[in-house]
Amino acid sequence: MADTAVLIVMADPPWAIAGSGRPYHKADNREIFLRTIELYANREEIEQRILCVLPDELSRVSSRYGPNLGFQGVLVSAAGPDWCGTVARALEKLEPGIKWVMIHDASCPATPHSILDALVEAAAETGAACPVIPRQELTARTNKPGKPLQPSVGQGFLIQSPCLFSRELLVRAYAARRTAADECTLVEAAGGTIQAVEGSPLNLRIDSDAMARFAGDLIRHLPKPKLKGPVSPFDEAQW
Repeated sequence: MADTAVLIVMADPPWAIAGSGRPYHKADNREIFLRTIELYANREEIEQRILCVLPDELSRVSSRYGPNLGFQGVLVSAAGPDWCGTVARALEKLEPGIKWVMIHDASCPATPHSILDALVEAAAETGAACPVIPRQELTARTNKPGKPLQPSVGQGFLIQSPCLFSRELLVRAYAARRTAADECTLVEAAGGTIQAVEGSPLNLRIDSDAMARFAGDLIRHLPKPKLKGPVSPFDEAQW
C-alpha cells in the first residue's frame, strides 16, 4: 500500500469541544503537531503528507513553520470552517496516484507504529479501518439540580486516531455528507464497512494543558517500530 496520503488535521473533530486540541503545545521542545507529522517521516507507504489548518491559522503556520514543513515535503492546506471543511479541501489536493487516505488528529502524537501497520493490513480487506479500545465508565444522570444522582455504567469502544480509508470510498462519503460528522459516520452512511484494529492506551488526544504536560512521556513510551527486511547482528545489538 505504497500509494497513501496522510492528512494531519489541526481542527477539532466534530465530537470534540471546540478549542480543546493542543497542537501548538510542546512535547520535549517540539510542537505536538510536528511530533504527529514525524510519525510518518519514514513510513514507506506514505507518498504525500498534508497539514490541514483552519484559515485563521494559515498565517501563523506559514510564517513560523513554513520553511521546516517545506523542507520535509509537507503540504499545508487551509479551509474551514471546521474539521470536515479542512479535510474536504485537502482531498482536492491529493496527487493522482493516491489510493488510500490516512486521517490523523494533529493532537494525537503518541500513536504506536503497530497501529499504523495494523490499519494498512485491515483496510486492504474492507476499504476502511480504525483503531479502537474498550471503554467502560461510570456516569451519572439526574433530572433536576439538587436531586440524587442516578449512576449508570456505560460500555462500548472508543475510536482512536488515525483512521485509514480508500480514497474512492472517502471521497464518495464526503460528497454525500449533509452535516458535519466524523469520517467513520460518513463512510458507514455511504455503505462502507470499517474494520476495527486494536488501539493503544498511549494513543491519547492531547486536549488540555494538563494532558500536554504528559505528551512527552507518552511519546517516549512508544514501542519502537519493527525493522523490515534482514537484520544484521549489529542492528540487533542496537535494539
